[in-house]
Amino acid sequence: MLGIVTPKVDLELDEGEQLLHYARRHWILLLRRIFLLALITGVALGLALYRALGGQFFASDVGPQGRLVDIFNLLFLVLIGALGLGWQRRSKAAAKKKQKPGRFAFVVDGLFLLGAGVLSLFIYFRYRGGRIFYIDPAFARGGDLINILLILVGLGTLGALIYITIDWANDFLILTNMRVIYDDTQLLVRHVKQEILLENVQQVNLSAESYFAYFLGQLAHWRDGLLYRIGLRGSPPPEKVAVAYGKLVVASLSVRKLVFDWAASPAAMQGKINGELGKLRKQQEPALLKRVIEDQIYDSKPQKPASPPIHVEERRGPLPWLFATNPQINFAKEEVTWRPYWIFLALDMLAPFFAIVLSAALLLVLARLQLVGAALGFAIWIPITLAAMARIIWVREEHEHDKYILTRDKITDVDKRPFGPESSRSAQLDKIQDVSFDVSFIESIFGYGDVFVETGGAGGKFTFKHVPDPRNVATTINDYLTDFKKREKERSQQSTVALLRQYHAAQVDHKELTDDKRFEEAVAARVAHILKNDLPAQVEREVAAQVPAQVRRQVHGSVRREVQRARLLRKRSESR
Repeated sequence: MLGIVTPKVDLELDEGEQLLHYARRHWILLLRRIFLLALITGVALGLALYRALGGQFFASDVGPQGRLVDIFNLLFLVLIGALGLGWQRRSKAAAKKKQKPGRFAFVVDGLFLLGAGVLSLFIYFRYRGGRIFYIDPAFARGGDLINILLILVGLGTLGALIYITIDWANDFLILTNMRVIYDDTQLLVRHVKQEILLENVQQVNLSAESYFAYFLGQLAHWRDGLLYRIGLRGSPPPEKVAVAYGKLVVASLSVRKLVFDWAASPAAMQGKINGELGKLRKQQEPALLKRVIEDQIYDSKPQKPASPPIHVEERRGPLPWLFATNPQINFAKEEVTWRPYWIFLALDMLAPFFAIVLSAALLLVLARLQLVGAALGFAIWIPITLAAMARIIWVREEHEHDKYILTRDKITDVDKRPFGPESSRSAQLDKIQDVSFDVSFIESIFGYGDVFVETGGAGGKFTFKHVPDPRNVATTINDYLTDFKKREKERSQQSTVALLRQYHAAQVDHKELTDDKRFEEAVAARVAHILKNDLPAQVEREVAAQVPAQVRRQVHGSVRREVQRARLLRKRSESR
């Protein structure tokens, strides 16, 4: 198969990372995308070739007259019969339901009659010796304007078809032993790669609501069964029929999701991810519990939480003394602060700056024209400049105090008036329900955009307006949310350990636990009881089972007497 249809997965793997499985878009999605383009390409290039060979439409007197029965006329008759049957069934269905004719019922009936009439005219035209399609080399028109336009349209749609095919072929959902990756390459436009660490995956959902997906899955199941029966397939097909395509949603601890629609063989990918999750949790959970117990109970070491990753970098404005660092990262507090992009501060400063420059230019012109004296002009320019400078300072202070703060526990939207009151809204990270970003074409060029954070309860919606690098802002928020939920899980484990510690202390207080000395005394008492009571009876039963019945009857009385005598002697010795 062509390389553009079956490309290799180009993924940079970390040390020790292995590619385990990947899913692609199903071919039915490619068929949906290219069907119309392929139809236009075929029609345009086919018409161009047909006209280049001398093809004509509705050529008269080129065939035998009076011939009613041929393959094309029979085909037209079959189509007329199908139209008539459809019109009759539609009329019967309407009469059965006793429905009144709709507003456009006559239009539908007219279309049925028009189709039948056109097909009848085709038959009559062919009966009179005409041909709907006829090739005469004398009428070859390979280089006329119409053919050139048809070829250009066909080649243009063919190029679009190839582009869509390449775009379809470069979408992957990839599973490694460390992460799940969604990789989408759109040629010459963008490359989107989103990933979730395997340890942060919560669940993998599969949805397929198309009957056609189940039908294709059933066909594949029958095919695999047939290949297995004739020996061309090594393993039997699974008992359950799997859908041919569907939507996979990989959810993480945060609100981040990887959505991969039209996935081919989605059940296989879902099973692979769940299998790796099971292996990872079997490895991690016992080790994690053991570490928590060792640290919290025996060593009493407080667990140090790992810092969440920060995907954004501190960036200074073009004039550091005027534009603050954005974003501003406090690594000690693990706090990130964003402000609106510096361009918006510069735009807000333009008006007072131009007021200073224009007023100065205007006063200079008036002074040159001797309409205003130099001293008076300077006296007029000073208050204008002071007012404009005050406005510039006001705008800068307002920009500096419009902040969006992310900490390990909450997000905060701060809006403070210059030299005045401050208003702020906060929401705990566990209240976040969705994180998204919006970047227009112009915003993508300058590197800023809006980030939207949906929270439950009274928090409402937080909008980080005009922040730099919005994609990485959303990624950092998601990673902080993942870290928050991990710490919640660890706190729950620590609470369980504390409960076990309290239970152990209560057992000690109520003497439910025993030490080594008491345990040895209990074992010695139990052994003495067995030797005294249970062992003689057991020996008697085993001996009796191995002796023949006649001998057993003879010695039964003597053995019983000996046993009783031994018991009597033992009791006397113990009483002394």
